Amino acid sequence: MKTISPIWFLKNPIDPEHKEYVLLDYLKSISKNLNSDNCYSILRSVSKIIKVLNDFRQLKKPSEHTLKLVNKEDLKFLMDFRFDRLSTDEQNEIINIIEASLETLYEYSEICLELLKEEESKIKVFKIQSRYNNESEKSVNSGILIIRNMITDDIIAYYWQGAVTLKTSEGNKEICVLKRIHLKNKKYSMNYEFIYHEILEEFSIEKKVSPELYVVEIYENFDENSEIYKLAKEKFIETIS
Repeated sequence: MKTISPIWFLKNPIDPEHKEYVLLDYLKSISKNLNSDNCYSILRSVSKIIKVLNDFRQLKKPSEHTLKLVNKEDLKFLMDFRFDRLSTDEQNEIINIIEASLETLYEYSEICLELLKEEESKIKVFKIQSRYNNESEKSVNSGILIIRNMITDDIIAYYWQGAVTLKTSEGNKEICVLKRIHLKNKKYSMNYEFIYHEILEEFSIEKKVSPELYVVEIYENFDENSEIYKLAKEKFIETIS
């Protein structure tokens, strides 16, 4: 599969036809193996390209986000690049390239989204009120997550904590942290409340805290490297956000 420089649209030659070829050639490359198993990662790659283009369209210079994506060669190019030093024709060409590229990428994203919807239909995320937790207690924005493979009945458990502040160069960001819980019994048994009770017995949690219980069911066989598994965790994080 081919790769594309984050600043492909700025490099010479600044020619709309050439840039259209570069972009379509890249999309053709990643489309060869496009299916429900990899649509999520491909969509994320396309989204990164879209973000870089939109950032430049707005700022008329590479954003801090873009600078983190480029290699040393591209970074050196950007150190000497100034949009305002270009001729009016060159500036207009770049803007036209960005607009045309965004249109193409949005159309391509729609294809990925259709496949993604099929994958999302195989994922169920829901909260369970157990007798081991108390709805009336003040939420601590944390809890237990059980991910179940509905084909094999394998289960994976996490302790999750939401709204954790992470300091980045772009400012503070709130993230959800998932910490793996290693279980003695890794198969679904009896019901989720029984599994939850076993987790509380194994996992060191203050007795005064009753963590919220969420379940993710995946109706497709998967392993921890599968795209659907990554997508399921993303959907869970969206649910609690």
